[in-house]
Amino acid sequence: MKKIYISIFALSVFTLVLYYWYNKDQNSTGFVIRDFSYALDYEKIDNLFHKGDNWYWMISTSGTNTYSIDFALKYATSSQHVKKHDMIMKVATVDGTIVGFCSYHPKSAKAWQLLFLIVDQDYRRQGTARKLLSYAVDDMVKRGALRIDIATRNNNFRAQQLYKSFGAKLVDNNDDDFVHFSWYK
Repeated sequence: MKKIYISIFALSVFTLVLYYWYNKDQNSTGFVIRDFSYALDYEKIDNLFHKGDNWYWMISTSGTNTYSIDFALKYATSSQHVKKHDMIMKVATVDGTIVGFCSYHPKSAKAWQLLFLIVDQDYRRQGTARKLLSYAVDDMVKRGALRIDIATRNNNFRAQQLYKSFGAKLVDNNDDDFVHFSWYK
């Protein structure tokens, strides 16, 4: 009977060590990427989009209507008019505090679109955007993506540098508002 207890104890310790080793990157910094929950996260993500200079990136200078983050989040949709429920949305947290958000959706079986990648100004320059981008790219590839399209403001040089450093190639910079990149597997 004593051997059984020792075996159970040893197995428990081994399981805890394995769990810690597997999750060490997230647990050691308190950084976690998880699914977006409209009921739990909407207000915080909406506030994140409207904090500081973040809303600027959402406003078109070409005279068209601005993007409705509410509609996109509520219906998990890449469309501004149709409730497609096609968007995958992820939240980055540090010790339970929301510090970033990203969303992406399939354009076809092999081509995907990174729609949003946003980091709270108070948590920038800590690798959050890179971690979110890496997570999103890995997830899209697992889902079949061979190409990932990305658009960012033509004067958002930090985002452009991030995408380039990740291997995205510039495909169009003739838009009045945006620069377009594609990442290929």
